[in-house]
Amino acid sequence: MRRGLLSALGLLGVGLWAADQPVDPKLDAALQAYLKTTQRGAYQKVPPADYRVHQTDLNGDGHLDALVLMLGRYYGGTGGRSMYIFRGGDRFQFVSRVTLVNEPVCVMKTRTKGWRDLAILVSGGGAKRRHARMQFNGAVYPLNPSVEPVMQDWPEGDWVMAQGDATVKALGVERTHFTGVLGKSTRFQLSLKHENGPVQGAYFYEKYGKWIQLEGSASGARVQLEEKDKGRVTARLNLVHQAGAWTGQWRSADGKRQYPLRLTVVATDRKYREEGPHESVVETAYPSLNGESGRRFNGVLAQAFLTPYRAALKEFDDTFTELEQEEGNDPDGLGASWKRWTHDDTAQVRYYSPDLVSVVGEHYEYTGGAHGNYGHFMANFWWHLGRARPVQLPDCFDAGKEWRSVVGGYIRRDLKKQGAGWPPKTNSEAIETAFFFSPAGVEFHYAPYHVGSYAEGLYTVLVPYTELRGLLKRTGPLARWAQ
Repeated sequence: MRRGLLSALGLLGVGLWAADQPVDPKLDAALQAYLKTTQRGAYQKVPPADYRVHQTDLNGDGHLDALVLMLGRYYGGTGGRSMYIFRGGDRFQFVSRVTLVNEPVCVMKTRTKGWRDLAILVSGGGAKRRHARMQFNGAVYPLNPSVEPVMQDWPEGDWVMAQGDATVKALGVERTHFTGVLGKSTRFQLSLKHENGPVQGAYFYEKYGKWIQLEGSASGARVQLEEKDKGRVTARLNLVHQAGAWTGQWRSADGKRQYPLRLTVVATDRKYREEGPHESVVETAYPSLNGESGRRFNGVLAQAFLTPYRAALKEFDDTFTELEQEEGNDPDGLGASWKRWTHDDTAQVRYYSPDLVSVVGEHYEYTGGAHGNYGHFMANFWWHLGRARPVQLPDCFDAGKEWRSVVGGYIRRDLKKQGAGWPPKTNSEAIETAFFFSPAGVEFHYAPYHVGSYAEGLYTVLVPYTELRGLLKRTGPLARWAQ
């Protein structure tokens, strides 16, 4: 468009990472040495907060190489930033400098002379945003992406260097989802949304599945959170990202109980954003899962979010082109309702396991008129018979049981109790909506205008497994909760 586990007290004793500690000291030393050589008398040491690092094996030699994106004001401007590429091994060796780099960068699946190709976003000058393929020539990558051939297809690969607060080393931009253990064996899942310091989120114990609200802040390698119930602080969580691992402490508000925490990052967000004419914006963010079992879902998750993203780009671009032609290329003639069109999709991981994921897609769209519209869409997938399959509601239930009557009846009664303006008239209508699952049960979401007026907002109904256990299919995706 033109658009071993450390104890909680032990953690406090060894201290926390400072915001100025490099992610990789050897890489930091190589970067500083390179800058000192090239800048000579003008060199000043660059603090780790002024650059962002992504490490991956670019050349297939088994060592992690590094992309280093410079963030300081002396290393870029509106056209993009400088990025340095280092070869990994016993020590890091400088390979290439790339200018005019805009985030995110795609480390592509294709290779040239043994090194993975890079796709760099090229924009500016009123042109449509597009990607340039940067290919290794045997010695270096090209210096300037703006003079390289433009790709006609969407880049396929790993998207890295997402925008975010570079001073915060613990959390990336947007959302992070963790699995973890409290104390000796209490398993939980925790989801956080980070916005340049302030953090909001929630967690649940896998035995129960009830979300417990959290809010706090992130700074350096530390995240401090307060657990709240009806506005009252009930516990505090201190998390630390140290030497690539997440650990921490849970402590009750009265200080009488405390337990160590161990956490694993299982999902972080990938985000795309396009700005077009008349202040229009199209953006999407969706989870990228880690580990071999997580990555098996990444293709289908990306498709679930990038398909509507690309469709919105085309729709906005086609619509504005047509309208401008009709109005004689007079933007002011289009009126206020043709400004600030928005398509914004975000995601929240509801549940994660190596063979089952449930992701809430949150959609907002404004295309003129008095207000925008919003709602939720499904991204539920089950690893079954060697592939990731979308979960449909009939997959979950025994076909020989009257599950539609039980589920639909529960939903209708609950919506009436909540005061929905026009609850479904039949059980079949009640289950025709987006649904999600967690250890608490199956949750059904109803957008504005679905079961009530716009002013009533979005309704949710949680059908607990106590109502469903006799109905769940013993070989289906929710069989783990059938007992």
